[in-house]
Amino acid sequence: MLKVGSAPGNRVTPYSVIDLGSNTIHLLVGEVNDGVVLPVTTEKVSARLGSGVDATGRIEEARIPIAAEVVKLFAQLAALNGAFETTVLATSAVRDAENGPVLIEKVRKKTGLKMCLISGEEEAVLGFRGAFCTLESDFPREAPALVVDLGGGSAQLILGDIKTGPQKQVSLPLGSNRLTERYVKHDPPEPKELETLRETVLGVLPRWNLPEETAVVAIGGSARAILRLARHQLTAEGLRKLVVKTSTKPSAVLARDEGLAPERARVLPAAITTLAAVLEHFGRSSITVGRGGIREGAVLTMYYEARDRENSTGET
Repeated sequence: MLKVGSAPGNRVTPYSVIDLGSNTIHLLVGEVNDGVVLPVTTEKVSARLGSGVDATGRIEEARIPIAAEVVKLFAQLAALNGAFETTVLATSAVRDAENGPVLIEKVRKKTGLKMCLISGEEEAVLGFRGAFCTLESDFPREAPALVVDLGGGSAQLILGDIKTGPQKQVSLPLGSNRLTERYVKHDPPEPKELETLRETVLGVLPRWNLPEETAVVAIGGSARAILRLARHQLTAEGLRKLVVKTSTKPSAVLARDEGLAPERARVLPAAITTLAAVLEHFGRSSITVGRGGIREGAVLTMYYEARDRENSTGET
């Protein structure tokens, strides 16, 4: 496994990642400099591949050709921006759908690219790697950290530190879309719905004994949206207040008032409740939001693998 904190040398060749998430398809073209991924360009399209997957076990048929077209467009944009290599990642929505292979084959025929259907554990490692490369310089990098990658279909929890990498990881069915579809039947949600959701989250979180100095880091689109709403460090008490704030108006109104995508606003109460439950479960008082994630982690991985290949070739 690649070392999370390895020095990358001076390569500035862009790499690109196309990430098919439960809510959004993202493109990141990035360069690596001193262990940091610097974006060259980013794009996103809301395709909502995960919509209904928890209930039906299938991606809606109409979304498959649209997703393939988006991947084709993003691959062309990556090439125009000088990307040396493009990786297409599929996470929970495709992983959990019985017709996920149909989308994978559609993308292959449309673009010639092989989609990587990554496991929850692989997703956790990439998220951990990407989280650390975008944290502020004053973040305590010697101490352990619990990274919570909150996606639409699943959540990855990864315990480790910047030097040794992940030490424990688990993938759980706690994505914001999945929890909203299962437990939130009203818009805005009723308090009893969110309480049931909270109890569900608490019931499946791992019973890890965290070192006292462990920081909690949240990554993913919902985590970034939550930080935008809070506008300051997220504390346990602040998250509880934010649940109330986002549960007193319909999601369409919340989206309009806060400048959020409607599909993101709809799942925010579930996302906030989940992060508050994580802090409650592990006895932590605050959470830091990282702006990196699996896309940054994948760019770093491609960079290190290319560097290792070059070094190996040079030694022979």
